[in-house]
Parts: sequence; structure tokens; C-alpha cells
Amino acid sequence: MKKYLLALLLFAGIGAAQAQVSGNVGVTTDYRFRGISQTQNSQALQGGVDYAHKSGFYVGNWNSSVSNLLYVDSIGLESDLYAGYKKEIFKGVTVDVGSYNYFYSQAANRFASNSNTHEVYAAVGYGPIVAKYSQSLGDSFGVANSKSSKYVQADLKFPIAAKLTADAHVGHTMVANHSTTDYTDYKVGATYNLAGFAIGTHYFTNKGLTTAVKTANTVNGEQLYKSALVFSVAKSF
Repeated sequence: MKKYLLALLLFAGIGAAQAQVSGNVGVTTDYRFRGISQTQNSQALQGGVDYAHKSGFYVGNWNSSVSNLLYVDSIGLESDLYAGYKKEIFKGVTVDVGSYNYFYSQAANRFASNSNTHEVYAAVGYGPIVAKYSQSLGDSFGVANSKSSKYVQADLKFPIAAKLTADAHVGHTMVANHSTTDYTDYKVGATYNLAGFAIGTHYFTNKGLTTAVKTANTVNGEQLYKSALVFSVAKSF
């Protein structure tokens, strides 16, 4: 983690005149990550801060409450650190590359001794569409022998009325050396801007779930993979 903190300090030293600092805070009725509930189908408090330099480089931190039964012995917090470079290379075409790192207070989950996960990613955006590829540098979310696990996704976002934006997502999880746990997740919904507050309604569902995936994502009898309608409110500043 030290190298990411050093990166934050380095960017901070470049000067606020050349960068934009923003923050966000919100609540949601369920925190879904790649289609799976991280809060046992319950609410979550979330927030983060971002620093974007005019050159295209950025760093940031994002946090959310999570289930301490899913991430055993944790304090119930996911804290993410990320850094990357995003730039328009042609008119309307944007590239985004970087590293995204998930930390769970060194918690064990139900499968291994450490849930912390480090991924690198590359994305290309054109108009309202973004395609993204992510790959883990080590074991993925506590699954043993899962180095180089992959996640591919496509996201679409477009305005449909004043202050109302629709969005859709499809992603596919490929766990290295554990092909029976691969599956596809979907999300569709809309967000309305009300006096600076983003009010969202989204439907999540998953396909291709094997018995292995369902078993791994059932905690205390609760099915973390089941389809759900999720409501959220967030504020950026």
C-alpha cells in the first residue's frame, strides 16, 4: 500500500492549479460488485475522493461497507486505491489504463487467508460506449491459485431526458484455474439528478451460474447472487 500512498503524494505535489479534486458520498440499498451482493443484500455507505491531473493521470480512493461474514474477521470495510492514465487519442475515442486495488483490512474470506486483490485494466471508450478488460496480478478475491483471473465488460450510458440518464452493463467473470465459477452479470437502470443528488434505480441479474458459484455466494442461507432492484442516492462535490 505504501507505493500507492507515495503516488498520491507525488500527484498532490504537482499543484492544484493543474488538477481537479472531487469527492463523492452515497448510500445504496445493496452494494453489488460484478453482480454479487457484498453486503448480504443489505444497505451500504460509500464514498471516495479523486485527483485528476490535466495531463490525463489520476489517482483515487473509494470505500464501502461490506459484510464481515463474507469477508471473515474484517471490520466490514472495503477500501480501494487506484491510479491510471485517461486521454482522448482521437476525436471521440478515449483510452484508460491503470491499476485498481481492493483492500479488506487483511481479512480472510471463506476460501483463503487474504482477500486483497490487485488488478490492471485497459479500457476504450467511444461516445456512450466503454469496453474494459481487467486482469488480476495475484489471486483474485481470496480464491487460491487464481492468478490472472479476468473480467471483461461493456458499459453504455446516455441521456434520455433532462437530468435523466439511462445506463446498461454486461460483464463476464473468468476465474483462472476455476472455470466452473465463471458467470455473466447484467445491470440496467437510470439515474436522475435532483438538486445535485444522483438518485439511481438499477436492476441486477446474473446468468450462467453453476452450483459452485451459487454455493460460494450463499452466506447464512442468503443468496448473494439473486436478482435484485437496487436504489441509491449519491452526492458529488
